Amino acid sequence: MQIKWFQNFLNKHPIRKSLITIFILFILLPFTFISVFHIHYLYNTLMDAEINKVKSSYTDTEENLTMILEKIVAFSDRLYVNKQIQSVLTKKYSDIREVYADYTNLTFLEDYLRTYDEVENFRFYTDNQALLDNSFIVKATWKLKTELWYDTALRLKGAPFWTIKKDSVNKKEYLSLVRSVWNTSNGRFIGVLCINLDGEVIEKQLHNQFFDTSIVFNKRILYSNNKQMQARDRAQLLSVFEESHNLELQTIDFMGKKTSVMCGEFFPAKTEFNGFGIIYLIPLEQMIDATLEILFFSSLFFIIMIFILFLFILTFTRYVTNRVKKLQYGISNVVQKNFEIPPSIGGKDEFEQIYSKLYEMSCDIKELIEQVYTQNIEKEQLAAKQNEIRYKMLATQINPHFLFNTLETIRMKSLASGEKEVAMMLKLLASLLRYNLSVEGKPVPLITELDAIQNYLNIQHIRFGERISFDVVTTCDVQNQMILPLLIQPLVENSISHGLENTISGGFIYIFITSDEESDDIIITVKDNGTGISQEKLDELNAKINLGAAEDYTSSIGLVNVNSRIKIYYGKDYGMTIASKEGEGTTVTIRVKKVSLKS
Repeated sequence: MQIKWFQNFLNKHPIRKSLITIFILFILLPFTFISVFHIHYLYNTLMDAEINKVKSSYTDTEENLTMILEKIVAFSDRLYVNKQIQSVLTKKYSDIREVYADYTNLTFLEDYLRTYDEVENFRFYTDNQALLDNSFIVKATWKLKTELWYDTALRLKGAPFWTIKKDSVNKKEYLSLVRSVWNTSNGRFIGVLCINLDGEVIEKQLHNQFFDTSIVFNKRILYSNNKQMQARDRAQLLSVFEESHNLELQTIDFMGKKTSVMCGEFFPAKTEFNGFGIIYLIPLEQMIDATLEILFFSSLFFIIMIFILFLFILTFTRYVTNRVKKLQYGISNVVQKNFEIPPSIGGKDEFEQIYSKLYEMSCDIKELIEQVYTQNIEKEQLAAKQNEIRYKMLATQINPHFLFNTLETIRMKSLASGEKEVAMMLKLLASLLRYNLSVEGKPVPLITELDAIQNYLNIQHIRFGERISFDVVTTCDVQNQMILPLLIQPLVENSISHGLENTISGGFIYIFITSDEESDDIIITVKDNGTGISQEKLDELNAKINLGAAEDYTSSIGLVNVNSRIKIYYGKDYGMTIASKEGEGTTVTIRVKKVSLKS
């Protein structure tokens, strides 16, 4: 009831007064209560900021460390494919002087070492006992081959991996990238490459970190910028890392202080089963000091905020009032049937959305009016086209009954005289004329149209004899499909009159009717092997058909007329296409919408 009363109150007052009332009830009064809880809110906000800061720092550290590790992997790839190194490691030497001579050609290894600051040294461990040990090439001893890292390198077949190992030359422990090296030509084993990371590079990266940071690998803390940690402290951090390393903040007692810990793990690319961990330590006192400092300014902030909000509500009410007036103006114009309104009132708020819908509605109404007007014109055009066909065919007619009676009398006399072929032609001609004169421009069954075409083609076959033959093939249901009349006959007439009339023998007309399964349309193709059309005339004819330009009518109804009727009745997506090659024949294809006899 109280909500309903409040809604009634808002409905009875202007927006400006309603907004000011809402401001007093829901902003000014709650301010007293909000101030009680703002300390907790600020604390959580600061904690979130610190966590984001830690995560951002973690991301930077991970990216820097990953860049160092991937740079060493790239360096190993460079050494792996070096043909000169492979040649020295696999060559069979008979004289030690040859070894010294080839070693002098490997001075570029020193340049490599100076180029990569992240690498302290690297070794090729080889089975070639003819070589001499130096700082880069070391013969693999039996004891060295029994070590786990050497066996793992052989098993991984060249894939690099990280491990902690003691160098066989200077006996120092390193984080090392290890991989076996195989001949790139024949796939034979060459040796094992070990690249030892310079730990000072990592230490410098950690020295620039704002928080205490430790790098974990293989359950050991390898590097840390906290030099005061003892063994038990390291063990405590490793225990925390093992329990959770999903970047969640935890609070522990560390070195006598309440400390927040965040652990994460990442896996360098292009290396096998090696995960590195990062541990961050954040003293809680840093957060508390920052919170107290912010609380000092919070009260002043809320007072200023209330004043700003009051000014804002006054400005906003004026803004809303202006938006409502613009919306009312648009609605009034549409109501008065004036659909020429501005397309937008600016902005992206709800008022603009409502006005946008109003503008769309006005455009739809205008478009609907135009469509109705256009449809009426198209219907008139279609009727005119149909009448034009009938007028051209009836131009010389005086009395159809007189014509049919006369043709029938001639046919009967021909039969009486034994002229069966003449009688058949007269019968076919009478059937064809009766069909052509009976159509009224409305769709007819496709089978009826095909029967008329059969009569026309039979007449032409009798006329030309063996000079012209024809075939009609259908692969769809022609019994129950409807089509505009007199669409196919003009195509056949053009094939005979323009393509096959001068043919001495072997002329052929092929009519193929099928349906498109994807678009559910009827496709009718009329193809002949006549004289064809030159490319220049074909382009001119296609342009005339596409533009719907007028054409001269002789004995045929006209291709432009057929195409225009199709587009007017079925739509712009339907119509006629012509393909031809001079001396080979012409193919005319029309596409119409499938219309069922039942519909």
